[in-house]
This record gives sequence, structure tokens and C-alpha cells, in this order.
Amino acid sequence: MGLSRDEKQGLINHIYKKHPSLWVEDTFALTLDHWQIEMLDSPKNRICLNIHRQGGKSFMSSLICLHRALFYPKSLSLIVAPALTQSQENFGKIRDHIDQLPNRPAFDESTKLRLKMGNGSRILCLPGGTKGKTIRGFSRPDVIVEDESAQCSDELFVALTPMMATYPECKFILASTPYGQRGHFYKTWEEGGPEWLKLRVVASECRRITKEFLDEERVRKGPYVYSQEYEGAFVASDTQLISHEAILKSLNSDIPIIEI
Repeated sequence: MGLSRDEKQGLINHIYKKHPSLWVEDTFALTLDHWQIEMLDSPKNRICLNIHRQGGKSFMSSLICLHRALFYPKSLSLIVAPALTQSQENFGKIRDHIDQLPNRPAFDESTKLRLKMGNGSRILCLPGGTKGKTIRGFSRPDVIVEDESAQCSDELFVALTPMMATYPECKFILASTPYGQRGHFYKTWEEGGPEWLKLRVVASECRRITKEFLDEERVRKGPYVYSQEYEGAFVASDTQLISHEAILKSLNSDIPIIEI
């Protein structure tokens, strides 16, 4: 005896819940990149994405939040960006995804920066320009995405992490293009332990960007900016006399400390 229609749909939903990448590809008729599949389906709750410009960071961040909202009722997803315009852009991507759904969900609340679905799930896109002072009231989120993480202040990062204190299973994602050898994004990439899934993607690996365009950008931007924007390099500032890497290499723990 075969499965009923509802049983088949229940089985499909179970698969989609466990493998978000399958849901994305089937629902939106997309062919995802390998890193996008790994990011969406990873069992790890700490993810650091070092992705080149126009690599799809914000696009994937909006999808993982929408998936959580649909498949986990009463969930809370936060996307935090450095500025209001970036938060609005992220929210626009979420609304675009929702408009493409075959069965559009009902909403209890819908504003320019937040959604509350009929199943109780919420998605909020927040500007972090006030160094986290306006986001401290949130607790126990299911997903936190810090978009353009290298551009976000360390004070914002400090305000975000306590939200996970009573729910460490929160999916915490730092997504950015590098911005020098400083800040919490750089430190996480360099020093984050095995609990972090770290994914680095350079522009030459992206099938949506042509070699001709990258060649033009290399000339326009110069080697310093190009390597940072398109090759995932944490380069020292061109005004910095000694790089952070050189400073670390100069440290010698074998030299005894003489107390005076």
C-alpha cells in the first residue's frame, strides 16, 4: 500500500528540513555552489564565511533564515548589518524569496525590517551602526547572521554573543569579505577553533563572474584592494609599516622574561 498524499508531503518536508540546500534548489530552481550547499547543510552551529565581493553571502544568509522560519515554528532569526541600508537590502532579498514560494505563508506582522509569520516565527533585519546598543533586548535566537562582519564593530559582536547564552545551539554565522588584519572577523578566521566551519571562496572560482571582469578589476583596484575584495586576503593596510603577521612571527616565547 502506497503513501498518501499527506504522508508523501510529510516525508518531503522532513528531507527539506534536514537538508536546506535541497529545499532551496527545488523551490527556487537554483543550482547552488559547493560552498553554499556546505554552508546550508552543515551540522556546525558556528560558521565563518570569507567570501569575495558579489559571491552571494547576503543571498544565502537570507535563505537560511527563511528556511528556519518556515520549518521551525516560533523560531527567531536575526540578520545584523553595519548600516540601515544594508539591513533593508537583506530584508528585500527575504521578501523576494517569499514572493517565489509556491505556498506563500500568512503573516501576523510585516514591516520594512521585520516579519512575523503565522507559525510564530520571526525574521528581523537590524542595523548595527549604534554598536549593538539597540539590539541587546533579544534573547535565545535560533539564527544570527552578522552580514559584512569585517565592517561591523567589535562592540556589536560583543552585544550579539550573549544572546546565545541559554541556547548555544543557535546557528551563528559571520559572513564577510576581509577588511584588514583587525577586528573579530579576522580574529575568528585566524584563531577560531574546530567548532567553526570556515569557508573561503575566491572570485576566480565563481561561475557568475567572468575572467575579463576580474582582469579589469585587478587593474582598477591594484594588488592591495583586489586581493582583499576578490581573493579573500587579510592584507595589512597600505599605510601600515609592519603587518600583523610580521609582528606575530617576531614573537619568541623561548626568551625568558626578566622581572625588575
